Amino acid sequence: YDAIDAGDNRVIIAGFGRVGQVVARMLRMKKIPFTALESSFEQVAFVRRFGNKIYFGDASRLELLRAANADKAEVFVLAIDDVEASLKTAAMVKRHYPHLKIYARARNRHHAYRLMDLGVAYVERETFRSSVEMGQGVLQALGTSAADATEAGRRFRVHDEDLLRRQQAIHYDEERMITTSREAAQELERVFEQDASVRETK
Repeated sequence: YDAIDAGDNRVIIAGFGRVGQVVARMLRMKKIPFTALESSFEQVAFVRRFGNKIYFGDASRLELLRAANADKAEVFVLAIDDVEASLKTAAMVKRHYPHLKIYARARNRHHAYRLMDLGVAYVERETFRSSVEMGQGVLQALGTSAADATEAGRRFRVHDEDLLRRQQAIHYDEERMITTSREAAQELERVFEQDASVRETK
């Protein structure tokens, strides 16, 4: 891996693709220093052409985390694209640097469950919020008011995030997952039907 001049950076970003770069830009905007790690040499070469300071190396390796001064950091942004590499890194950070708050990007629901199994508290499914926002836009295009579409998106997001937490304990049991998913879909329909009837009576 590259020699790292991390100083006392408060944030380590592992994975400098779409997600990691957006987080980095927001930190840069607030003048918060960070250390960016990326295991793809091609990606490192590409982003360096745009003036980004980034280090090549595998963030699941303890010696790299030590070199990045993980013991002095406060937040670890886990934005690695490969699911297995992401999980391996999360396990390493949790084991050796339990003080670090891990903010993890999950590629899908199953990846989110496995991160949660490792004790990662802050998990963001990469397409979830943008998909909900698109759904709100579709509702508006079909005649739903902006306020009602926004509220529908909020209710759906709260319901789905609650379902994610409930299903974590059973995600290895396909039959129970199917059953709870069907029940949750019916439950969500009832919630929106009740909302509609309340609006009609007003």
